Amino acid sequence: MKRSSAPNISAPLSRSGARRKTTSFINLICVAATISVLILISLGGTLLFFASSGNNSNLDSHVNNNEGESQQQQSSQLRRQQSADIISGEEKRDPTNTQGLLIRADQIGDIRIAFRPDLAGPSSIQYVIDVVEAAAVASSDGDNNIHNGVTCSRCNFYRAEPKLLLQGVIAQHSISSNSVSLGPCPEKQPPKSNCPEHDPNCGCHGPIMTKGMVGWAGGGEGPDFFLNTFDKPVDWWEHQHTVWGELDEESIRVVESAYDLPAHKTSMRMLDKPIEFSIELF
Repeated sequence: MKRSSAPNISAPLSRSGARRKTTSFINLICVAATISVLILISLGGTLLFFASSGNNSNLDSHVNNNEGESQQQQSSQLRRQQSADIISGEEKRDPTNTQGLLIRADQIGDIRIAFRPDLAGPSSIQYVIDVVEAAAVASSDGDNNIHNGVTCSRCNFYRAEPKLLLQGVIAQHSISSNSVSLGPCPEKQPPKSNCPEHDPNCGCHGPIMTKGMVGWAGGGEGPDFFLNTFDKPVDWWEHQHTVWGELDEESIRVVESAYDLPAHKTSMRMLDKPIEFSIELF
């Protein structure tokens, strides 16, 4: 008897068996979903940790930078305050214990100016000392060595008149020249009458200048000054300049070497490039 071929149909499953298989499959999906959620949570926490660490690092860096800037500002303010305090209190140097000013100019050499308080009075000498001390305090390295060359905020020669004078400025931003008094009129000069209140000596503030003398420029009290190298007494200047120092022979030769530097003529003969210098006391 011919056997019929079996149809290509899957055998039916009972409902209970199908339910158990379906439940197992669902449970498997739930477990997988739970594991995925846990992994995502773990990854999220790790990312948050690194993000927080990065922010904290940036914050710490910002704080450190701010602290560094604050310390620099405080240090700068302290140096400025110390510089301003130089002109008063116990740090003020007695001008009678200081012989003079040494100017160090790389372009031309050293210039020694011996103080002449007998001609200028004490205030001019004190001003120069204050500038040196304030510049030493304000120096970036904090060396505070007034005998080892310090750079001030405005110290240079800018005018050179051959066979006559070299003019410059000596100033530190924290020191005012307003405290400088003009020099006394020489005793041999006859007293003048009807002088203005602001100038009771009628422009008489020092001797007739001779070669090597150093005085404040323009008949004023600084900070511009000049070094006289004229061979004869400069009588046409009369007694208008306060003389506060004097050069030795070697320093005069150094000053005269500056006359060979390039310059241009306006109403005065100005150096093409100012001669910068450092200062110290001796």
